Amino acid sequence: MKLRSDGITWQEIDGELVILDLKSSTYLTTNGSGAFLAKLLTEERTTDELEHALAAEYEISAAVAQADTAAFIDQLVEKKLLASS
Repeated sequence: MKLRSDGITWQEIDGELVILDLKSSTYLTTNGSGAFLAKLLTEERTTDELEHALAAEYEISAAVAQADTAAFIDQLVEKKLLASS
């Protein structure tokens, strides 16, 4: 999976990210870990890759990384910010 490249812009402010979908005029604001995951999603990544990277970056358990990654992906799906497979 990866973020859509068409019609999306973002701005990083103090480690947080605001992603704006120019087509639907919707936006998503992330915290630091969401910004980290969003940057990884500029390239094709698996859920496992995201979870492992998040756990390593923030020194959190695999279970916490899995839950946080799933919640972030759910938000991306809800806002239709992921590229079609």
